[in-house]
Amino acid sequence: MSILHAGIATFLKAPYVPPERGALRAAQANVAVLGLPFDSTTVTRPGASHGPRAVRDASSHFAFGSSYHYDYELTLSDYITLVDCGDIDPVAGNAARTFEEAGRLLTELYAGGCFPVLIGGDHATTIPGARALAHQTSGKMGFVMLDTHLDTAPEIAGETLSHCTPVHRVIDLPNVEGRNVVIIGAHGAANPRLEQDVADRHGITVFTVRQIERMGIEEVARRALALAGEGTETTYLSVDIDVLDGAFAPGTCGPEIGGLTGRELVRALEVLGGGRVGAMDVVEVAPMFDPSGCTPRVGARVVLDVLAARARAGHFGTGTRRGSVRPGVRS
Repeated sequence: MSILHAGIATFLKAPYVPPERGALRAAQANVAVLGLPFDSTTVTRPGASHGPRAVRDASSHFAFGSSYHYDYELTLSDYITLVDCGDIDPVAGNAARTFEEAGRLLTELYAGGCFPVLIGGDHATTIPGARALAHQTSGKMGFVMLDTHLDTAPEIAGETLSHCTPVHRVIDLPNVEGRNVVIIGAHGAANPRLEQDVADRHGITVFTVRQIERMGIEEVARRALALAGEGTETTYLSVDIDVLDGAFAPGTCGPEIGGLTGRELVRALEVLGGGRVGAMDVVEVAPMFDPSGCTPRVGARVVLDVLAARARAGHFGTGTRRGSVRPGVRS
C-alpha cells in the first residue's frame, strides 16, 4: 500500500481534467470538483481562501479502497467518475469579476454532464454557485443551507457580494422563492436582528439549533427537503463548516459554541444528499486556525457523504455492481 498522502493533491486523488465541456465528456465524468480560493469578502477572520487546497489534501485520507464508504456500504467509484478541475482563478479584491469567471467555468461543468462540487472560499462562494444552477434550471430552484449564521443581509457597507449576503443574492434570482429557501443550524450571538427580519419578510424557513434539539436533525432535514422541493425542479445545497460547534471544526472564520455535533451533520447530509440536489458547495474552511487538520477532513467528509447519499438514492445510476447496495445506513 502506498502512502495515502503521496502525489499531487487532487480531490480523492481523482485525475485532473480542465474545466472544459469537451474534456469532461472525453473523460466520461459525472462529478467535477472545482475550487474557489477567494475570501476577499469576509468581515471576520480571513483564511478560507486556503480551504480548497486543504480539503483536497485531507481527502487523500479517504482514497484507500477506491472510496468505499462504510456507513453507506458502497464504493463511490462504482457509481461516479470523479474528476478535479482545479481552481477558479480569482481576481484579488474583485468579487464581481471573480464570480463571473466562476459562472463561466460552472457552465462548462454542466455542459460536460457533471454534478458540480464547489469548494470555497468564504460563503460568498455560494453566490456564483447558486446562480449557475439557477441558470441551468428551466423551472424553479430550491435552496438549503447549513450554517450557524443567517447570511441574509442585503448588503454590507454597500457591498452586495459578501459572505454575509449569499442567501439574499439567492432570493434575488428570478426562479427562487423565499418559501423554497431553508436555513438549518442558526444560533448564537452573531446574527443581527435585521437578518432574521429579512428571513421573515421573504418567507424563509429557519431551523434553529434549539428546534433541532427538540425535533431531531433527521426530521429537520426531511422538512427542509420538502420545503425546498415544493414546486421546484432542483435544489442547491450549501454547507458552511461553521454550522458545527467550534469544538468539532475550529478551523473556520467565525466559529461558535453550541452548534451541531459531527453526528448531527452526518445524519443531515444523509437525508439532504438523497434529495433532488443539483449542485453543492462546502465553504469557510480556514485551515491555519486548526493545526490538527480536523476541519479540512470534515470538509472532505461533507463532500463524500453527499456523493454517497446521491449514489444510494440512484442519482448516479445503479453502479457497476448492480444490486450491491443494501437499504439503510449503518447505525
